[in-house]
Amino acid sequence: MQQTNLYAVTVPPMIKALSMLPKIMDKAIAHAESRGTERHPGSKHLASLLNDRLVFDQFHFIRQVQIACDNAKGGAARLAEVEIPVYEDNEKTVDELKARIEKTIAFLKTIKPEQIIGKEEIKITLPYWKNRYATGFEYATEYLLPNFYFHIVTAYSILRKNGVDIGKKDFINGLPLKDL
Repeated sequence: MQQTNLYAVTVPPMIKALSMLPKIMDKAIAHAESRGTERHPGSKHLASLLNDRLVFDQFHFIRQVQIACDNAKGGAARLAEVEIPVYEDNEKTVDELKARIEKTIAFLKTIKPEQIIGKEEIKITLPYWKNRYATGFEYATEYLLPNFYFHIVTAYSILRKNGVDIGKKDFINGLPLKDL
């Protein structure tokens, strides 16, 4: 198998995607405040946004962010073969969610490329994969990244569904374009 730089295709893109979330949360705050009235202040609208979901059988916004953070830290830790940090799932506010994202990004930044590069063939197991494993490459490309982006895009879509003024430019969160 051709060697892939598993670090380059996992950790930096997850940091970039997680860095987008606080920016769109700021737009959600502005959206909620603009909808507030004396009787129904913006904070009630914001609480509704944070607890909304796309459909009845999906998690609400807060849980989507928690799971995206869990995927990022767990995935990077598994690939680097280090202990996964444990976070309580007790966030209820934007500030608490932002703190969780910051903590996750800070952890991701402790993972060095040499801890992950060359780990394509390690065996990765998860508790719900009873007596089965995926290789590091399979885990990263077929489970970790799709699952991580599923929760990122679902969180984004919950805000978008509720009229928060965000678009593809916000989701992509900048491109590394260079002059010709």
